[in-house]
Amino acid sequence: MATALLISAEASAAMKTLSRANCLLSVNESITYDRPLFRRVPGSAASTHHAQGVTFMNSLAVSLLIVASLYSAPSFSAQNDVDAVGKWLNERTMRAAMEDSSNGVRRSSEQGTYQVIPLSELDAPEEVKQHFRAEIALSRAGVRRVSNGEIPSQGQLISSLPRTVRSNAELRRRLPSPPSDLQRTILGAAELIGMEPSGALDGLKSTGLTRFYRVNGVGIVEFNEHNFRAPGSKVEVIAEFQNIRVNGVPAQLEQVSDDLGRSRATLEWAGENKAYSLIAIGEGDVEQKAIVLQQIAAGVKD
Repeated sequence: MATALLISAEASAAMKTLSRANCLLSVNESITYDRPLFRRVPGSAASTHHAQGVTFMNSLAVSLLIVASLYSAPSFSAQNDVDAVGKWLNERTMRAAMEDSSNGVRRSSEQGTYQVIPLSELDAPEEVKQHFRAEIALSRAGVRRVSNGEIPSQGQLISSLPRTVRSNAELRRRLPSPPSDLQRTILGAAELIGMEPSGALDGLKSTGLTRFYRVNGVGIVEFNEHNFRAPGSKVEVIAEFQNIRVNGVPAQLEQVSDDLGRSRATLEWAGENKAYSLIAIGEGDVEQKAIVLQQIAAGVKD
């Protein structure tokens, strides 16, 4: 998926570069976490690794651009495109970090926002926009085929997931608002494997929460919620990637499968105060997974 999100949040953790195969991303550890087997790899696709050690401390608001990775190996021209995206990502992140640092308390006290913006209004050079145009065209082609091994097996997923489960009372103390109620969805009766904080971290508190479930007939389902109203947060979503509606608002649905019978469906949308994502990975029909995710999304209550 090639959606783009720009998230600013109060950060007291270090800023580092996260490098994996097919990914290059400057990551604020207080904003995202490393779950490479399950999550779509946030970052611009690239086949090389880059080491950049830049650190920002003392609770400054750091902007993070998330651009989901490509799912096919880039050609030479595509490699140039994603290199341009990586360069732009880093430049914008660094610039925003310095601006937020200079703004200090004023910026950190502002309520967060969520915006859907046209690609034409994105603050990016033409070569970056062209890269996104190509990804938008691919995203509209339906189910995308990916190479074997890109979608992990259920065993690989299970071994990588957290086992921590916290009570609603404890989560209310850790989150800016109560966790989303999933009891009206199939996740309410599903096996909860574990959970972990996400979003901006401040000690034991966080702006988001990720929960992992085992759902019969579907596979492993991840539900993530991020309170973008938290002071200093900002989420920008490229309008052209929105291809479906959830509860009457624009959303993005992606479906991918491989030749081993594995598939992954991803659904992202936003409510009044939170941005949400659902990811289902397992064996079988990806279109059925997509239907289940839409049913879950319709039942999420806040």
